[in-house]
Amino acid sequence: MEKRIVRNEDPQLLTGQAQFVDDVEIPGMLYAAFLRSDYAHARLMSIDVSAARQRPGVVAVFTAEDMGDDWQPGPSFGFPASNCKRCYFNSRRQVPLVKDKVRHAGEAIAVVIAESRYIAEDAVEDILVELEPLEAVVDLEKGLGVGSPLVHDDLGSNLAAHLLQKKGDYEEAKVGLIWSSSGE
Repeated sequence: MEKRIVRNEDPQLLTGQAQFVDDVEIPGMLYAAFLRSDYAHARLMSIDVSAARQRPGVVAVFTAEDMGDDWQPGPSFGFPASNCKRCYFNSRRQVPLVKDKVRHAGEAIAVVIAESRYIAEDAVEDILVELEPLEAVVDLEKGLGVGSPLVHDDLGSNLAAHLLQKKGDYEEAKVGLIWSSSGE
């Protein structure tokens, strides 16, 4: 018999009294808004943030260039396959802001810090960015083909990792399934 699970958050959610991170307000709090790429693959040609910086209520606007030596890729995605003799692994890390090339739609190009969420979002609209669209990889199998546009120019292909794994004994499991399905 199933026992009903009582959700203790429902009354707050259903009555509009729940508090979310976006509801938190602290005196002097600043807000961030990001300019994100509409393109899945493009070269960053230029960015002009001067109008955004002049908007009243804007505290700062940052691009990759503004970050100087602090612009560093984040932690590695995935795991290194160093103990695997037949594995191939290209570690790539997410960058904080686009420096030269957009590699996915929605990638952050600039960030505005302002006194209100609305000022930050309006200032993002003031940023002028010139992107040179590049052919995008939109099909996994075609993306592995010869001549496919490269997401990372320093690699010879778009293959991020090739791992061979073996878990358990398939033949033994298959025999066990046949045996148990026959009712013996």
